[in-house]
Amino acid sequence: MQKTNLQQQTTPSRRLQHTAPRGFVLLEIILAMALFSIVAVGMTRALDQIAQTSKAARMEAMVLRVLESVVAEVSHQPEFKKASINFPKTADGVDASARIEKVELRTKDKVVLDHLFIVRAEAWLADGRDQLFKRSMETYVYSPNSEW
Repeated sequence: MQKTNLQQQTTPSRRLQHTAPRGFVLLEIILAMALFSIVAVGMTRALDQIAQTSKAARMEAMVLRVLESVVAEVSHQPEFKKASINFPKTADGVDASARIEKVELRTKDKVVLDHLFIVRAEAWLADGRDQLFKRSMETYVYSPNSEW
């Protein structure tokens, strides 16, 4: 008796007899592949957008770094005179220029503020004839040693 119970428990016919029809398995595989394809296309677009945003951020950082250097260099001159300065292209390919102009500002009491200058600087990243990215900055500088 023990032998028969043991045989009944281990026979393959007593195991799971309910199996899914084969056509449904193929349909499930096709649906899974379609879903995976949709997700893969979405991820590819997202990664491309991330790469473009990262490139734009790097370009802006390069241009702003050069622009800040130009403004600092021109603003710390011992004497100011009207000038237009072109800076050589950096190793990163950023061009820059600066202009110094005398400014005539008056107080509420109509008193002219002497020895005040404005420094306008521009920096840009060029690709052939097109300017890919351009930024400008200006600052006022008081320079008592400068005679205009």
